[in-house]
Amino acid sequence: MKNYRMIINASECVGCHACEVACKQEFKSPLGFFRIMTLYLDSGIYPKVKREFLPLMCRQCESAECMSVCTRGAMSRVNGIVEIDESKCDGCGDCMSACSIGAIYVNPLTNSAEKCNLCSHRLEIGMNPACAETCVADAIKVISDDEDIPTDAKAFKNSDRDRPRTLHIGANDLMKQKLTASRSFSPLNYEIDNWAEQIS
Repeated sequence: MKNYRMIINASECVGCHACEVACKQEFKSPLGFFRIMTLYLDSGIYPKVKREFLPLMCRQCESAECMSVCTRGAMSRVNGIVEIDESKCDGCGDCMSACSIGAIYVNPLTNSAEKCNLCSHRLEIGMNPACAETCVADAIKVISDDEDIPTDAKAFKNSDRDRPRTLHIGANDLMKQKLTASRSFSPLNYEIDNWAEQIS
């Protein structure tokens, strides 16, 4: 049995959002809903400024709160991945409310919860997840042996209860201010409507 986990090097991410596009194409996610989102954070004062990026998706937590609150038995762990059985899910949203980073949404077209499952259908046939396959910076990797975990890979937590299996390298903890527990990833995280104000 495999024991997959994802390693994301935020230090290498260039913020191109190709991972998000590939994911939405792979799963036909509805407009405005995301299984993966690349957060960004600006810091410094001109001319010494920088922008950091953080690809974030379901972290396949060890003691997954979403699994524990599901009363329909629709969530289970397979090969280290928290999977959702759409045939059992009734779209109640309890799992979404339990997620501290907002990595789950209820698809309004199917009324079923959806989230990153590391593209398990691709892993089964020896392919990389769509996001990793598309990443121009090679910042997203999937491993199946814990011995391959980089020494500088750490858990990105938004709650003391979080036990992420997906690990990040170079993630800025200030990114947490972009997240709201129990609220799915939102396009508003990009704050496009505020960019003009920030420039002026």
